[in-house]
Amino acid sequence: MSQLNKKINITIVAFLVPALARPQESQGPGAQSGSTPIPIISQTDEINPDGSFKFSYETGNGIKVEESGYIKDGNESSTDKIQVIQGSVSYTNADGKVISLKYIADENGFQPEGDHLPTPPSLPGAAASSLKALPDQKAAQSAPQPAVPEPRAPEPAVPQPTPQLISQNDAQESTTETQTS
Repeated sequence: MSQLNKKINITIVAFLVPALARPQESQGPGAQSGSTPIPIISQTDEINPDGSFKFSYETGNGIKVEESGYIKDGNESSTDKIQVIQGSVSYTNADGKVISLKYIADENGFQPEGDHLPTPPSLPGAAASSLKALPDQKAAQSAPQPAVPEPRAPEPAVPQPTPQLISQNDAQESTTETQTS
């Protein structure tokens, strides 16, 4: 995801959360009977000229939200600015359990933490130990290795003529046969 997309997503979240947290109003003649507005118990907003901000609110039904953000410089090779947002949300679900979520959004993306979030299943023992050994293997591979000549393919065998031993007598006989013919 590009830096621009991350900034857009973070900005949308920063403006959407306060908008959704506004006090509930009657919806006019079609509103459900018996619905009562939920009061805002506390609310703070702070927006600073340097781009940093902080807000929080708590509602009468137990919802609590806190969020803050600031802009930091990117890495040394870039002039980009990075917006960092961190916060927390807690509420009581329909089963009466308090759900708490902490999060940070920065150059590494959105990183939520909460007991209610799904986690991947645990790996069997052999797979887990293999994964733990990976960093050691990568370190060993990145260490300088001694120069080893590359293995050469064997050269194909070419049939060689077999030398024949000729005795002096045979050589003399073949010479005389050539002269007489």
